[in-house]
Amino acid sequence: MQPLWLPVTLSTTLFVCAMAILVFLIHHGLTRFDPLYQQAQNLATLQQITTELRLDAAQGLQPPARLENRLRKLSIQHAWLSPATTSRLSSALHALTSKPHTSPDALAVTLSMLHTAAAEEDQARVPMLKLVSTDAGHALQLALALLTAFPLLVIALLSALQGRLVSPLSRLADLLTALADREYRPLDETGVAPVLRPLFSSYNQLVARLRLLEDQHALREQALSDAIDEATRSLFLTQAALTRAERLAAAGEVAASLAHDLRNPLAGIRMALSNLETESPEGEFRERITLIGSEIDRLVATLNSHLSRARHRPEPARAVDIGETLRGLGTLLRFRYGSELRVMIEAEEYMRCLLPESAFRHTLLNLLSNACEASTSKQTQRVLVDARIQERQIVITIDDDGPGFPAALLRTGPRPFASDKPAGTGLGLATARRFAAECGGQLQLSNRSEGGARARLVLPCETATRNGTGQTPQRSPQGG
Repeated sequence: MQPLWLPVTLSTTLFVCAMAILVFLIHHGLTRFDPLYQQAQNLATLQQITTELRLDAAQGLQPPARLENRLRKLSIQHAWLSPATTSRLSSALHALTSKPHTSPDALAVTLSMLHTAAAEEDQARVPMLKLVSTDAGHALQLALALLTAFPLLVIALLSALQGRLVSPLSRLADLLTALADREYRPLDETGVAPVLRPLFSSYNQLVARLRLLEDQHALREQALSDAIDEATRSLFLTQAALTRAERLAAAGEVAASLAHDLRNPLAGIRMALSNLETESPEGEFRERITLIGSEIDRLVATLNSHLSRARHRPEPARAVDIGETLRGLGTLLRFRYGSELRVMIEAEEYMRCLLPESAFRHTLLNLLSNACEASTSKQTQRVLVDARIQERQIVITIDDDGPGFPAALLRTGPRPFASDKPAGTGLGLATARRFAAECGGQLQLSNRSEGGARARLVLPCETATRNGTGQTPQRSPQGG
């Protein structure tokens, strides 16, 4: 393809040459005007001298000396077009000064010579005017040609620029706009004007770099997503392990209660055996009583050991941000149940209470998991959470769109190992109720009139605001 600079350079050269010729013609015409202008001034002076001489001759007066001086100045001028004008003026001056001024012959000769000189100057001016007219005509023709050719030249250059510059730049602009949508398309450099090749080359390098960075970002994002999925899976495996631990803890609690109930009767039996041992004579019967008493002592010691290990060590209370905890659990549950699930949280700003953090978080996770499992069976898949402080108590209300709690559960309350779910253990609600009771609060379960279940966790709350004043902050709804 022909380089773009060639037609541009050729067109510019032709235009400059035409303008130079036009300027030359105009300048040449102006230089021809200078002699004509000087001649016109001299002829006007000559005409005045001739007129005054005629008036003086008609009146019989002597021509003043100033006329001779003016005629003498004209005779030595070099701006005459006719070569004979200077000699004729000199002869007229000689005729005027050699005879008496009032002589009719002298005046007639002088006037005749002046008239002849003026006529010859008029004849010599005609060719000069024709040359000036010819130069002006040529300049006009060239100007008209430029006036016609220049728009055509501009149109041709614009057409060339459209194909070689504007269109590629327009494609580049479209591709740059597409970068915002992460469309990294290279630009074909074939047939591109040399002036644009560095720009297009830089763009293609940018696109290649962005594509590489995008691929690396996608890999990192995938790795991060896999890590999050793995962490979430591990977290829920831990939750399952905690559920099993709760089941064992509940079984241990039952065993501890049974051991406590057995220890008192065994103590009575041991006392009775001691009395029998004291009252029995020495012999095989007394040895048997002693052996039974020893086994009962061992059994009591075993029960005491189990009761000692089962003794509960409460978790220390610490400042817990209720809203932050709820939002974190909401995000976690969306990973588990899918992005279609909406956990909508409304909590007060800077709402902090002194609570056992791990047990509190575990209790909320149990309640929210139950609500999410119930809501995922519905089309709406929505869980509403409201947290607020009322009368030095933290009140957390969790509503779902599920089928609601069974009537037996509402009547008897949650009990360990009692659940209507096929894979349920009944420990989630039971553990939550036990946590609330240990904190001095309560867990209220009910069904909503519009459908769905409602769990209301009420706990004592010793608040601590951000500035430490203990004042109740303003409400600010949050979506999770």
